Amino acid sequence: MLYFDLLCGASGDMTLASLVDLGVPLSFLKSSFHTLKIPGLAIEQTRQIRAGQSCTQLLIRWSQEGQREYRNLAAILTLLQRGKFQSRVVETSRRILTRLAEAESRVHGVPVEQVHFHEIGAVDTVVDVLGFALSIEYLGIKRILFSTLTVGTGTIDTAHGTLSVPAPATQAMLAGFEVQQLNTGTEILTPTGCAILTACGRQVSDKPGGTVSGEGFGCGEKQITGFSDYLRVLQLSAEP
Repeated sequence: MLYFDLLCGASGDMTLASLVDLGVPLSFLKSSFHTLKIPGLAIEQTRQIRAGQSCTQLLIRWSQEGQREYRNLAAILTLLQRGKFQSRVVETSRRILTRLAEAESRVHGVPVEQVHFHEIGAVDTVVDVLGFALSIEYLGIKRILFSTLTVGTGTIDTAHGTLSVPAPATQAMLAGFEVQQLNTGTEILTPTGCAILTACGRQVSDKPGGTVSGEGFGCGEKQITGFSDYLRVLQLSAEP
């Protein structure tokens, strides 16, 4: 069982970084991503100190050439099918990407199949989502829990203009969940991070019991003074 503790939000890369920190080998992920044949895709991991805590940060790079290939849900699902991943990995990825597309569909008022947008189109989102699906399969995880969803304040610049935080797609996915706002002055819960957790996990009010068998800490590029700007994940065995 995994428990994600959102001390200061979550993004797709923070979520994947926390699982690498927990023990998923980066070499395993790299070899799996190789089957996608994304031009120039490279992933590196570094260690960062955030609020006194040592964390893993992932740096993802790729060639901008051919990026338009990955612009909608159907194209990405076809890409994953070509990768010949295990059916559970493809299904987990499909569930996350569909939740993200459905949120964008509600925001923009168009059918899911007509959604074309950067968040799904970006290669880093494909890597984050597929990497998450591969990681929980590698760890043999059957149950995922997460804490109160923490969101930030301020605005973000998007292709649709300057928007308030949380981003509209994130806000659309928050319905029915317990949310806490932190006065960070910046976005901390991204659409991809929110989609991963709410599509695959269940929210709980308190940290679950059980024996801790592993712990991971992941951070992104942002450094937010005064906050524990990292994502913590615990691997737990169920209580007897």
